[in-house]
Amino acid sequence: MTSPERFHAFDALRAAMMALGVVIHSATMYSTIPDVWWIKDPATGRAIDCLILFLHAFRLPAFFVMAGFFAGLLVHSRGWQSAVENRMARLGLPFLLGMIFLYPPLRLVNVYFHLQQRDAQGWSALLDWVARGRLAETLEPGHFWFLETLLLVILMAAACRRWITRLSGRWFLRLLGTRWGILPLAVCTAATLMLSPFGVLDTPHGFSPHFHVVAAYAVFFAFGWGLWEHRTSLDHMRHYGLPEIAVALVLMLPGMDAIAAQLARPTTRLWLPFATTAVSTALIAWLMIYGLTGLFLRYCAEPSERWRYYSDAAYFVYLAHPLVLVAIQLPMMHMPWNEWIKFTACLVVSFPVLLWIYDRAVRSTWVGVVLNGKRLPRWIRPTPDPAPQPASILPG
Repeated sequence: MTSPERFHAFDALRAAMMALGVVIHSATMYSTIPDVWWIKDPATGRAIDCLILFLHAFRLPAFFVMAGFFAGLLVHSRGWQSAVENRMARLGLPFLLGMIFLYPPLRLVNVYFHLQQRDAQGWSALLDWVARGRLAETLEPGHFWFLETLLLVILMAAACRRWITRLSGRWFLRLLGTRWGILPLAVCTAATLMLSPFGVLDTPHGFSPHFHVVAAYAVFFAFGWGLWEHRTSLDHMRHYGLPEIAVALVLMLPGMDAIAAQLARPTTRLWLPFATTAVSTALIAWLMIYGLTGLFLRYCAEPSERWRYYSDAAYFVYLAHPLVLVAIQLPMMHMPWNEWIKFTACLVVSFPVLLWIYDRAVRSTWVGVVLNGKRLPRWIRPTPDPAPQPASILPG
């Protein structure tokens, strides 16, 4: 077994996509889109909707690209059997623990506010709801669904390992070396999005596999595996960056109009807005993947203690953040602030709290072993090198 190489740029990119999960879920509280968060604040805005839909178009796709890359690294260093066992432990056990310890309180908060809108006796209605066994009956993956989907994609990769090696062909380099390579990738993604209800990346609400969700993310995972196969040619991606991100931002305009048209008539399939949404979402996803990959390869390729620490912390931060967010959001519900102030307050408070919990209660404990594979020391602030002392001019 060989020691795996450290790809600092992709460690940082993966961690950044996890951090955007906190951003997007901080925003959903203040979105006009219904049923996207555990509770809903009276202050909402359409601009928040635009932020959420833009982040949703590329955040998890970029994460699955990184997951495919590091899965290739793991198989290369350990072999297929050990790699699959490792992913089962690192993804399956956190999924199980999250469903036991994190999902129930979030679900109860959600149900309490739903019942309170219909019944002034919210607490008694909630206790009755629990007593009738409704908590177990309505169990769903919540924000842990991506772990289940990633497990399914990895098992698919293992089953198709004879074909996945074909990603090492020279044709893949042509996708990396030219901006036009984004187009065939976007076509593949748009085809999978045409299977979803609204033409955007769907979120499953049950434990049974959803073919269109697995298919959509399998495309990104396979691309990440291809990056691993061509890891010596990653310089092909360095010239991407801000131009791709700028085009993606422009594409949000027709995408938002198309989604708004569909949400206005949710029971009717409007084919033009539906196709526009699928195509714009696919293009945004791949433009952002290329742009972010280029930026991180240029600016985050060198070792960094802070990025390394956060890449270790990011898994916990994402899994635990809804409890912290809800605890921050609830006291602000009746404050006369607009949605952007409340959204910003969530971010300013939640990240330090989550990182403090990780450092004090997770990183060097058995929970850290589950998430990171080993116990890690707590953060020690780097001390600057002492300033050089001037040479003495005294004799002796």
